[in-house]
Formats: sequence, C-alpha cells, structure tokens
Amino acid sequence: MINQSPTRLDFQDNTAIALLDRHDLAGPGETPDLIQADSDIEAAAIWLKTTAINPKTQRVMRKEVERFILWALHTRGKQLSQINVMDVSDYAAFLTDPQPRDVWVSETKYPRQHAQWRPFAGPLSLSSQRYALVQIGSLYTWMVKGGRLQGNPVALVRKPQAPQDTTIKRLLPEAGIALAFEAISLTPSPRKRARDHFMLSLFYLTGVRTFEGTTSNMSSVRRSASGTWWLTVLGKRNKVRDVPISDELYQDLLCYREAFGLPREIPAQDPTPLLLAANSKLKRAHTSTVLKAIIAIMTRAADLALQREQWELAERLGGATTHWLRHSCFSHLAKATGDLVMIKALAGHSKIETTSRYLHSENEALHTRVVQTLSTPRLK
Repeated sequence: MINQSPTRLDFQDNTAIALLDRHDLAGPGETPDLIQADSDIEAAAIWLKTTAINPKTQRVMRKEVERFILWALHTRGKQLSQINVMDVSDYAAFLTDPQPRDVWVSETKYPRQHAQWRPFAGPLSLSSQRYALVQIGSLYTWMVKGGRLQGNPVALVRKPQAPQDTTIKRLLPEAGIALAFEAISLTPSPRKRARDHFMLSLFYLTGVRTFEGTTSNMSSVRRSASGTWWLTVLGKRNKVRDVPISDELYQDLLCYREAFGLPREIPAQDPTPLLLAANSKLKRAHTSTVLKAIIAIMTRAADLALQREQWELAERLGGATTHWLRHSCFSHLAKATGDLVMIKALAGHSKIETTSRYLHSENEALHTRVVQTLSTPRLK
C-alpha cells in the first residue's frame, strides 16, 4: 500500500504523470469488452478520445480525471476499477482542502515537466468540486456502459450543491462599452487600432463566443439574396449558425482589411482569418491572443474611468474579458426588446432557460415599485 500521508510526491518519476498518454499499468484482467482496453489508463484515454471533440473541453476533462487517478494511486494505491464508494467520498472531501499542501498544491503554474508542478492551485470552489465529480462519474458511467465495470461508485456519492444565482453579472453597461472604444481610439498603431475596433465591435454586436470568432475566416461573412450581411460560425457541439452583421460592422471590417493591406472587397473563398494578429503577417489570432488583447483594452478603459472618478465602472472594466462582451450583447438586447426567442437563436443556446438569465427587467421593475411604494420618516 502506498503511504497515504507522504511528505512529498515525485510526480515526474511516477508513471501516472503521463497517465493518459501511456498504457503501462496493469488492467483488471477481465474478459475483453466493448472498450477492449489493456488498462484503466488506456480506458480513460479512449474515453477522452471518443467523447470530447472540442480541444478545450478535452483538456478540462483530462485534468479532472488525471487528478483523481493521481490521488487514487498515491493515497490508496488503487486503479480506477478498484475504487469504492468511500474512496470517492474521501476524494470529495480532499477537493475542499488538498493536503498535504506542499505535495498537491502550487499557486504558481509550472510546466508539467517542472519538479515543482502540482495538480492543484488550491482548494476547489463548490461548483468546481461538483464539476470534478461529474467528470469522474461520466468516465465511470461510460466504462459501465462499455462493459468494462459493473457499477459506478461516483453515482452513489452526493455531489456538492453550489448556491445558484442565475442572474448574469459579468456584463458592462453601455457607458463601459463606450469607454472601451474610446481607449481603442487612442491606440497609436493604425493597424492595431483598426483590428481592435473591429474585434470589439464583432464580439459586442454579435455576441459570438471567442473561439467562434478566432476559428472563422473572412469568407465566413456573406451577403444574402436580400442584401443583408451574415457571419457563419461553428459553435458548440459543431452546430453551425448564421449571425447577423450590421452595415456598420461590415464597414468596420472593410476598414480593418485596408489597414492590413487587403483589398476592400472580400473574395468568395478568402482564407484570411477573420481575427488577425496585430502584426502585418496576416496570421490568425489565437483565442489566448484575443483574450489578452481584450483585457488590455478593458484595462486602458478602466484607467479612463478612474481619471473621471467613475469608481464602480472602473472596477467592472478592470475585471472584464471577452465573454463579458457576449453577456453584454444579450443583456442589452433583452432589455431593449424582451425577445428571448430571438436572443436564443443569436446566442446558439439549446434551452430558453439559459437565455432567460439575460432578462433583468423584472428585477429592475421590482426594485422601482418597492422603493417608490414604501417609505419611512426621515431621521431628524
């Protein structure tokens, strides 16, 4: 049995550090099944490959299962097929405070090969604890369906319930959007200024997800038979949808193309990425690049707000990211139109309940009616 309270774990020397890349751990030795994996590690790798299409989703799924396998090996000396209900219960408690801290936790994000790399950055929040158990349970459910295991121990353990506040709070008021554009207007480089102006307009006016913007090409913008402009994006679960493009946004696109030395007219099969890096090499801006650029814009906008003593707005701008623009788009549309069906189609949501989070008018109406109806005497 492996020591359950080690003073230090050498993750780099343990075969489990490459648990989803290597298959050198012995399996349960059962009769070949639908999965036909030689080990639990190989079964987990097949699960990832066959169930996760989006690279980002695959990374987070891998992280949660990898953490669990490392914990099982180092604290229980068990493989996935040997885990029982109490093991899962103990792991759920472990997630609230991974101990020993020097063994499991590093607040600095080191490369995987670094001696100081650790699986955790600290205790997980309630929602993160729940997400971890959901992913581990999903793996077990898959192995049960595939005939590799007879039961799912995670299904028998109560998952933490995080308090749910369905109100969308990560959004900017129109004044914040205006300050972000003002910050862009002060950008010295004409090329970067045009790119950032189009990029901010794109995310705010269409509400597209970051990866939907970075994976699109210029030729994804097309004109319909009626003369209106549309952007075709590939969203979650490989769903294709058309997003309306205003004439103003299309003109921003043409100015942006000119700034990069491209002809104004977009060729039918133009392979140029829709979002370019700020240099002149016409290279695609990756999701991380766009996120950094938006955060930089919001930081400069927050500085403008501070100069004007708009403290609350400065705080919001200082925390804003690309996804805030998506939330802002739908929230402002909901407030102006109240048309959740239209916003659901624009957002690419599968459920109207998801879209309804953007309708804040009921709360605002409640506040207005209460404070205007009830009163108490003023203090003299």
